[in-house]
Amino acid sequence: MDENMHIYTDEVNFGYDNSHTPTEDFTLHCHNFYEVYYFLEGNVDYLVEGHKYTPTPHSLLLLSPHVFHGAKIIDSRLYRRYSLHFHPDILTPERRAFLLSVFPSFEKQPGHSIYFENLEQTGLPAYFEAIKDCCRQSEKMREQMLPISIEALLSRLVRICGQKAAPDEADLPDTISQIIWYLNGHLKEEISLDSLAEHFYISKHHLNKVFRKATGTTVFDYLLHKRVITAQQLLIKGVSAQEACIRSGFSDYSSFYRAYVRILGHSPREDRGVLPSLNASSAKRLKDHNL
Repeated sequence: MDENMHIYTDEVNFGYDNSHTPTEDFTLHCHNFYEVYYFLEGNVDYLVEGHKYTPTPHSLLLLSPHVFHGAKIIDSRLYRRYSLHFHPDILTPERRAFLLSVFPSFEKQPGHSIYFENLEQTGLPAYFEAIKDCCRQSEKMREQMLPISIEALLSRLVRICGQKAAPDEADLPDTISQIIWYLNGHLKEEISLDSLAEHFYISKHHLNKVFRKATGTTVFDYLLHKRVITAQQLLIKGVSAQEACIRSGFSDYSSFYRAYVRILGHSPREDRGVLPSLNASSAKRLKDHNL
């Protein structure tokens, strides 16, 4: 069995991981990076915006920025996977739009396929192994080879997934799908459980119960994660922390600050005007989510 291997840079977090440790619940989060998850073996469930996937060997998940997701390891069977998180700036500008076209936008393309099975014969494992091989290279060689290897993988994914793409089977009750869609479209507005229950003609108690069952978290926690990631994106563009707080839907700065530190592990001012980093410290946060 191969040992775990990782690459941590400001723009890339790549990992080949194997483990035997089950988790009690889904470790849910969202982030500002693109993610490619390739499942090799194990017994795990993956929850993405309320849709549950149970990966089969040599299956793939493609996750766009801002998508709320997480894994739950069911038992102690060997769990092996490749995971790649990357910032689009690592891609050549003239090819960037083409290579990112394989990632559907949850807000603009709800229900579009993000999960693909039976990919062993497509040659994809060799592309992940090429990225894995960068772990063994000198820093100078890795700096040159990593963008090339990632672009090669994404190019292959465009061909494979473009041919297989089809809307996912809806596995959520219509009401929950509508609530998730509504929340994502109204993040910047004041939303209360009372107003949400009234809008969808459902009791607060039942709403929270069915929402948690479908998504793995409460309506309030879902909103917090989405708003914090929205605020981070604004801060990266140079918006002040105070303005990001208001524009991402928080009612006051103190609650915004507390949520930001809890979810991202640092103050909002640290992100102003700088690209989000996938260095070792943020990489550890992703690894803790079993990705």
